[in-house]
Amino acid sequence: MTTFGKRLKQARGRRGLTQNQVAEMLGIDFTTLSKYENDKSQPDHQTLRELASMYEVSIDWLLTGDRLPTAGIPPNRLTVGDLEEELTDEEAARLLEYLEMLRLLRAKREKERRQREKEQAARQAEHKSGAGRGAGRQRDA
Repeated sequence: MTTFGKRLKQARGRRGLTQNQVAEMLGIDFTTLSKYENDKSQPDHQTLRELASMYEVSIDWLLTGDRLPTAGIPPNRLTVGDLEEELTDEEAARLLEYLEMLRLLRAKREKERRQREKEQAARQAEHKSGAGRGAGRQRDA
């Protein structure tokens, strides 16, 4: 029987993603993902949902290895809310490419946002430490 970590690694491999790529998309450290894949740690519920979505597998399968019944469901059926569409193979492939592009863009934006926050915090810390030194010099003059 395969473990959660092995299924997680298998699903990542099927998508052709590295641990670094997945970690960046999720906004976590790659060592955290490695711990998940080596059954040293478990993701929280939100991360589990994001992993299942990213890997295009069910949460049920990740947790138990059980597949949900899919008999009778056409492979290229898209259902969003009350909207249900049959897609051609080409449409399905393009939609998957578009979804992957959106996920990568979201990860890039999140990374840029975190970088801006770090830079802003560094500027604020520098400003605070600089303000204290400047006030002392004025008193000495």
